[in-house]
Amino acid sequence: MGNDAKIEETRSWVEKANQDLLSAKWLLSSPDALFNAVGFHCQQSAEKMLKAFLTWHDEPFEKTHSLVALVGKCIPFDQEFQKLREAATTLTPYAVAFRYPGDLPELTLQEAEHAFSYAQFVWDSVIKELPLGTHPG
Repeated sequence: MGNDAKIEETRSWVEKANQDLLSAKWLLSSPDALFNAVGFHCQQSAEKMLKAFLTWHDEPFEKTHSLVALVGKCIPFDQEFQKLREAATTLTPYAVAFRYPGDLPELTLQEAEHAFSYAQFVWDSVIKELPLGTHPG
């Protein structure tokens, strides 16, 4: 993949991740806060940022929602990704945990805020490792 194409593909992951992070922030502040949706969008943002990093490094990844697995694939490129393991472990279940009745109880405000903090931490950690051309406008 040429450098321009790689920048564009990486940027597309980053932009999608940014949309999820902004969605989570909006949902969290809404008077009708939907805490499970906050958790879902936080997981999605983190997943897409990790996939952006792997895309930038030409590291293939399978279709997965496991942030733990994705962090594991990122670590060989940057040992600093070790610090994302706790966030990955917490956020991973939120990809599918609330899809059907009885799966998991509703997230509380505190859990949703915690999820958002983790998603923001993943965002901040990954974006600084990507070239400026991949950052959202």
